[in-house]
Amino acid sequence: MPAANTETGMADTADVTTYTIKQALAAQVGDHIEIAVEAEDGTKLKLKATADQLDALVGDLETILDADDSDGESA
Repeated sequence: MPAANTETGMADTADVTTYTIKQALAAQVGDHIEIAVEAEDGTKLKLKATADQLDALVGDLETILDADDSDGESA
């Protein structure tokens, strides 16, 4: 099992494959949410997450997008 990054709590990303998203869809399925992703190379995967996990992800994405917006406004 890979070592955990103490800052994020996530596994070491040395063995992670990066994909570029072609399309993604989300649906509520019972007590969780599923995100179906198709990568540009045709790879398909499904992610299962709780609402709390997705709230944290959305918060991270909003922070990133807000920083991009403020960078664009100051340019």
